[in-house]
Amino acid sequence: MSRSINIKTVTSSYEINIGNEFLKSEHMKKFAENKEVLLVCDPKIGRSKIEDVLDELKRCEPSNLKKLEIACSEETKNFSSVEKIHEALINSSFSRDCLLIGLGGGILTDITGFAASTYQRGVNFLLIPTTLLSQVDASVGGKTAVNHKLAKNMIGAFHQPIEVIISVDFLDSLPDREIRSGLVEMIKHGLILDQTYFNWLEKTSNKILNLDKETLIEAIAKSVEIKAKIVSEDEKERGKRALLNFGHTFGHGIEVLGNYKAYNHGEAVALGIICALRLSENHYDLNKDILRRTKELYESYGIAAKPKKAINPSDLLSFMQLDKKKSGNELAFILLQDIGKANKVSGLSNKEVEKSILEAF
Repeated sequence: MSRSINIKTVTSSYEINIGNEFLKSEHMKKFAENKEVLLVCDPKIGRSKIEDVLDELKRCEPSNLKKLEIACSEETKNFSSVEKIHEALINSSFSRDCLLIGLGGGILTDITGFAASTYQRGVNFLLIPTTLLSQVDASVGGKTAVNHKLAKNMIGAFHQPIEVIISVDFLDSLPDREIRSGLVEMIKHGLILDQTYFNWLEKTSNKILNLDKETLIEAIAKSVEIKAKIVSEDEKERGKRALLNFGHTFGHGIEVLGNYKAYNHGEAVALGIICALRLSENHYDLNKDILRRTKELYESYGIAAKPKKAINPSDLLSFMQLDKKKSGNELAFILLQDIGKANKVSGLSNKEVEKSILEAF
């Protein structure tokens, strides 16, 4: 079973291919043959998996093939890691016609994409995301970035890959915590844009948690289709793409509040979604049944619905003020009127926001 989904933006058109066959040299040869290729990979994915990809790339007969390993964490998602990639490219005399390949989770794909966007003012890159979170979110849409010590993803660029190749086999050895992080983004996609998908996720938790391959491919493809449609309409987040930030204004603040250690991205966004749903209840009179169903869905997937320690609303709000998506001095929030019906809202008072944080948990 395989799926191909096309993304067409103002600047480019490319495919997101889901299936093991796309990792074979027969497919990748059109990108790598006679090219200078740098494979950037996270050693956490395992030596055998890295060697499998390297072997297929060698069969593509590139003119030069190099490998660079970067151990990824929020702490290493910075300019130092990007500089390592630039140095590897420069030391190998790679030209503007080179190809970067990112093999790893969302942090690795973000770093690789940002390095590609800045080397010689922009070169091609291909992504092979290996975590569920990166497969349904980070690798799709051309957002690349690194962290600043004061705020997450504050420095970056929009730079679209030439292809994304997704293999669910990488998920077999993924820790349960990382699977749950990806599930949070999938739940988000259902909440903001597709009630049928949300309902389906409620019914298929056992198959997904058991890593049933056909169910995973269906779930990933649906999430990718939702995001691809939005990105195709709004590449640089001038309008509808902002809906994908549902829960993220709160979530990014929670990540910083926890020094990027207490919560991973998915865990923080899960809590941020609860805050956003509570704010939606206060602002839009959203049906309280939706928050109940979301918490029950979290429970079925083993996703925490409460913070590890009490969150002070004013402390969280101060970190949220660093959010890169605010307009002027105003924070923007994505709120729900119903499942599948989301809107961008600005101009909310600090008191209203803090009240929702206090009531969320």
